[in-house]
Amino acid sequence: MNKSSRILYNITKSAAVVAVVLAVILSILMIANYIQTKSVDPLNSKAIAQLLDQLQENPNDQALKEQIRALDLLARKAYFTHLWQLRTGGYLLFSFVLVFLIAFKYMSSFKSYLPDLNEAAPADVTWENKLLSRKYLIYGGLALFAIAFVLGVLSQSDINKIGRLGAAQLSAFPSVEELRENWPNFRGPEGIGIAYHAKAPTEWDGESGENIVWKTPIPQSGFNSPIIWEDKIFLSGADRRTQVVYCIEADSGKILWEHTLDDVPGSPAERPRTSEDTGFAAPTMATDGQRIYVVFATGDIGALDFEGKRIWAKNLGMPENHYGHSSSLITYRNMLLVQYDQNSGGHLLGLNARTGAILYDTPRDTDISWASPIVVNTGTRDEVILNSNPYVISYDPQTGRELWRVRCMLGEIAPSLAYTDGWVYAVNEYARLAAIDTNNPTEVAWEYIDDLSEVSSPVAAKGLLFMPSSYGTISCFDAKTGERLWLHEHEEGFYSSPILVGENVYLMDMDGLMLIFSAAREFELLKSNSLGERAMTIPAFKHGRIYIRGEKHLFCIGD
Repeated sequence: MNKSSRILYNITKSAAVVAVVLAVILSILMIANYIQTKSVDPLNSKAIAQLLDQLQENPNDQALKEQIRALDLLARKAYFTHLWQLRTGGYLLFSFVLVFLIAFKYMSSFKSYLPDLNEAAPADVTWENKLLSRKYLIYGGLALFAIAFVLGVLSQSDINKIGRLGAAQLSAFPSVEELRENWPNFRGPEGIGIAYHAKAPTEWDGESGENIVWKTPIPQSGFNSPIIWEDKIFLSGADRRTQVVYCIEADSGKILWEHTLDDVPGSPAERPRTSEDTGFAAPTMATDGQRIYVVFATGDIGALDFEGKRIWAKNLGMPENHYGHSSSLITYRNMLLVQYDQNSGGHLLGLNARTGAILYDTPRDTDISWASPIVVNTGTRDEVILNSNPYVISYDPQTGRELWRVRCMLGEIAPSLAYTDGWVYAVNEYARLAAIDTNNPTEVAWEYIDDLSEVSSPVAAKGLLFMPSSYGTISCFDAKTGERLWLHEHEEGFYSSPILVGENVYLMDMDGLMLIFSAAREFELLKSNSLGERAMTIPAFKHGRIYIRGEKHLFCIGD
């Protein structure tokens, strides 16, 4: 080997050694950094979660809000710094390995000057001979480099994912728009019977299968209605022995998982007595897009994640209820609201949605009720409004503080409230249909006493109010004056509630026959479609489809 070749060889050798050393050190640092990054999740920071809990108790504490923002910003900056380090390290590692491979390739061009590798190595074996004779070092090093490089590349996808989802996940609750894009609770967003999806099927036949996309048998019975978030549908079912939550894939009808809510602390050893038309799983579930919530006739209430893992569960106390508990759940921001009206008096409960801790328990001087709460913005504030005997009462959903009440109801209350344009409508059979102006909630604005609903909840929109009855009548009123515009008599009664979809009203009778009529000042029946199975639940609307729970099956209807 001549002098110039030896100099180039030594330079190449040094470059290879430096590249290998730096690549090994960088690989170890990148793997350690990746492991550390995965163990630190700013979207589920315990410190931030604790501060959010404090904020629920003091919602007007501006200093606390600033502290949460500052801690959130700090956590996210640290997280993004970790990811940037991984990504940049990946590029540097690639460069080091490339330098090593080029240097190694160049060194091999001197092989005619190097010792024969097949001969026994002398005691002062050279560095390159040792490296080549121990191939496992090369393979192990390349594997180490590959792992570190892949982690660096993956960090880029993590950054993109955080950029897309971070704002939504760091928000403690879904926006109004997100709720309206889904079907999160009883009677849809806000609980008032309005579907914000203008498109829905208008023709089907359950017996022939026309426009029935799928139907899935539900193992456990229940009178609760389906709720939907994105591509997942949730139902519950129960009997005297078991309480189950089901998750169904919206596209296929496949039951993705089921979770048995058992071993709940404080759950009664014996199931309560319930009537046949209430059962043990009458309340409809609720979701905020982060968790799903369920309550049963035993008073057992719990939260699950979207994969069916239990997050928390507790017992609210055995319901003192001679028909069975049926009030459905509803969420407000990062809270779960429960109307828990019993024979011994009523309660409005506000629970921490993440932990199940009771944030407030507001006593209610009311009789038992089977109605469900609605959560609406009445123009200047959010209100949760409950129907019961003898009062319709509005509360601040954040604190449970009473805002107003109107004495207007009698009897055993089952229908939930209707709402539109600042007006609330309450009804019960043998009592009255009462309209309340929330801008002046001191008395009943107008009332009506004929053809009243026993179970079905009315719906109001477009200046009109629609009210079915259990003996088959449908009444339409001018929502502001109370003038009855028309009455339609149907041969079967209604337990299900009407849902407004665009310009039409969908109303299903007890035999599973869906009437579709115009939301207009004159009655116009557009279509009537049979499910082929009795049904008393509320249809859910999403994806341009209708999801209906019958006595035995969950149906998906689509054009």
